[in-house]
Amino acid sequence: MTENKRLNYADMAKSIAILIIVFYHLAAPGIISTICTHMAPSVLAIFFFFSGYFYRSGKRSLIENVKLRAAALIIPFFKYSLIFWLIGTVYLVVTKTAPFIETLCCLRNFFGGCIWNRTIQAWFYWEYYSLGKRYIFLADFWFLPALFFASLLFFPIADKTLHSKTKTFTAIIILFAVTGIMRSCGVSLPYNFQLVPFWAAFLLLGAFAGCNGLFEIKNLSVKTEWLAAIAALSCGIIISMQIEPSVNVFRGFFAASHNEAVSMLLYLISSILVIWGLGEICKLAESAGARISELAWLGSHTMTIYIYHMFIAWLLSIITGCALHSLLLSCAVLIICAAIAIVTDRITNRS
Repeated sequence: MTENKRLNYADMAKSIAILIIVFYHLAAPGIISTICTHMAPSVLAIFFFFSGYFYRSGKRSLIENVKLRAAALIIPFFKYSLIFWLIGTVYLVVTKTAPFIETLCCLRNFFGGCIWNRTIQAWFYWEYYSLGKRYIFLADFWFLPALFFASLLFFPIADKTLHSKTKTFTAIIILFAVTGIMRSCGVSLPYNFQLVPFWAAFLLLGAFAGCNGLFEIKNLSVKTEWLAAIAALSCGIIISMQIEPSVNVFRGFFAASHNEAVSMLLYLISSILVIWGLGEICKLAESAGARISELAWLGSHTMTIYIYHMFIAWLLSIITGCALHSLLLSCAVLIICAAIAIVTDRITNRS
């Protein structure tokens, strides 16, 4: 299979994941809200998984990999956070909701949280900024530094283990075990370093899958592959629905009111099933000739979609007091994006 096709079905899986996150954040009505709320933590694993999926050891040095990740993750983290702060400041000052000095306190606390002993969650507690208003938040981009910190651990481990299945699985098990031990002991480190092994384990899972053709099942009929993929995805969803919706393992909350070890294990199982099931379905759909370029386009622009909905749509929801307005606006923008992708694709094909 060509790299292009691999990227297409990977991007398709990411596009579905980002849509679930969008609907989760915008409180979609009815049963959709329930499903998205329960599945949101599990589908987050897709982004970590596919971040490692195309990694191949030996292509670049450790320093080169770290520099590339810093440029792709840390710089956008600060850039978009500061842009959002500036826009939020203008809104607050113009509407006389808060004096300019308080917005400076918000900025001070943000940089203070980045320098001193603050976890990722603490940076984004609304009350931590003294304003307590969501439309001044400094962007919930916690996953950007999370991916960067995880990469610092992932790159050296991947380079030493990917050549051996035994070593890779041993490393993955150790990383998950270390996370479980630290969570059981109540370890809380700056920047959520206690979760770095957990994030790195999913990056390593993705790299292992990419090197060993996880989505390239042989000696099975297409019908059997479809049934297996649907069964895996269904089981992943069912398991996700059994866990408290407030739990978000990728931000450190494995359980709100019951055993953390059990919750962590259930999320690992559900995430792996969802990743493989969804990825395999996307691959099979592409192989069957389904038109997935529009969804793949969304998947390749997840950051743009996320930035849009985290600020514009959420801001509209807060100002109007109606989440449905944000939901409808997001759907309209997504439809426009899909239309642009279709037109662009047709123009390209004709030329």
